[in-house]
Amino acid sequence: MKKRSILYCLLLFISIKAASQNVSSPYSILGIGDIDNNSYGRFAASGNAAVSRREASSYNFSNPASLTAIPFKSINFDLNFRGRSSTFKPVASDTFSSYTKDFILKRITLAFKVTPKTAIAFGLKPFSSVNYQFVAASSVSNGNEVDYLKYTEGTGGINQVYFSAAKEIRPRLSVGATLSWLFGSLQNNVEYYNADIDLDIVKKETDFYHGVGLKAGLQYYSRIGKKWQQTFGLTVDAYTNLKGEKTVEYLESDVSIKTLSPEGIRFKMPVIAGIGYSIGNRKGLSYHIQGTYQKWATKNLHYNSIYIKDAYSLHAGIEYSKKQITQNSVREKSFWAAGIKMEQSYLVTSNNHLTDYAITLGAGKNISRFLSLSAGLDIGTRGKNSLQQIQENYYQFNVGLTLKDFWFGTKKMGRFR
Repeated sequence: MKKRSILYCLLLFISIKAASQNVSSPYSILGIGDIDNNSYGRFAASGNAAVSRREASSYNFSNPASLTAIPFKSINFDLNFRGRSSTFKPVASDTFSSYTKDFILKRITLAFKVTPKTAIAFGLKPFSSVNYQFVAASSVSNGNEVDYLKYTEGTGGINQVYFSAAKEIRPRLSVGATLSWLFGSLQNNVEYYNADIDLDIVKKETDFYHGVGLKAGLQYYSRIGKKWQQTFGLTVDAYTNLKGEKTVEYLESDVSIKTLSPEGIRFKMPVIAGIGYSIGNRKGLSYHIQGTYQKWATKNLHYNSIYIKDAYSLHAGIEYSKKQITQNSVREKSFWAAGIKMEQSYLVTSNNHLTDYAITLGAGKNISRFLSLSAGLDIGTRGKNSLQQIQENYYQFNVGLTLKDFWFGTKKMGRFR
C-alpha cells in the first residue's frame, strides 16, 4: 500500500465524475460569478477559521505558511468534495421554491515536506462558478405586438492552478507563498422562442479570462506550554486584472447565422488581507477566530442598483482532537468541530451587501497511518427578502480524503528507511 497509495488515489480521481450539478445561483450572473474563499476539508467544520491553523495531516490552502507543519519526508494527497442543496425565496414571495442540489470536486492537492524546514504543494481548485437559469416573457412591437419567451442560462467559471512553498525561517516562525494561474470561461446563452412564428434564435456569449495571483502568508506559534499553545496567522492576496476576450454568436436551429468580432475585456481583481488567532491545550481542545477584508475597486454593473464594493468576513470555531500519546509520538485518532461564519459577497444590491450567515459542524478520523477522512455540514442563509434580495436557504456538506505516505528523497536530502 505504501508504494502504490498515491497511484491508487490518482486513478480514483481520473475515474470520478468531477462535477454533477443543477444548482441555480441567481447572483452568479454578476461579475465573474460566485467567488469561493472557503478552505474545504477539516477547517471548514470550525467556521472556516483557517489562517492560523497548523495540522500535520491536513493541507491548509488559506495560509501557505502552514505547510511547514507537515512531517519531514511526508507526502499528503488531498481530495475535497462539496455537496449543496438549496431553496430560493424570490423577492415579493411568501414561500421558498426551486429546490436544487449539486455535488462537485472543490480541491485536489499534493503536498511534500522536502527538507526539515521546507515544504511545497501544488493543485487545482475552482476560484469562481457561474450557474443560473431563468425564464421571462417579453414582447416586441412591429405594427402588431408579438409575445415570446426568453430563456437565459449561464454556466462556467474561473479555475485556479496553484503552486505553494513554505519555509521555517526561525524557530516557530514560518513564511509561505502561493502562486496561482487563473483561467476559465463564462457562458451566457439567451434563447428567444415563439413556436407560432417559428422564432428560435439563441444568442451565445462567452467571456474568456486569464490572470495571475499571489498569496503571501506568515505563521508564528508559541512554545508548547503546560496548558496552552498560541498561533498567529496573517495572509495577503493580490491579483493582476483578469484579461481576455468576449465572443458573441447567434444561432438559429443550431446553425450559426452571425458571429460578431471578438472584443477585449478585463475584470479588476481585489486585494485581500486575512488575520487569524488560535489557542489550544494539550488535551486537544482549541479555539479559532479569523477576519478577512477584501479591497475592491468600486464598479457599477449592467443592472440597476447593483455594483461591486469592498467586503469582509468573520469566522469563529472550536475543535476537540482526541489524541493517542505514546513514548515517542502523538497520534491523532479523531476530531469534532463546530463554528459560525459571516461572509459578505463583493456584490451590492439596492445598497446592501449580499451576505451569507452559517453555522458549521464536522468530524474526522484517522482510518490508518495512511488515510484520514473528514466530513462537515454548513447550515446557512444567503441574501434577505427584507433587503429586496433573492433569499437562499441551504445545506452544504463537504467530504475530505487525505492519503498520507512517505516519499524517497535524494542522497543529498537523505532517504527514508
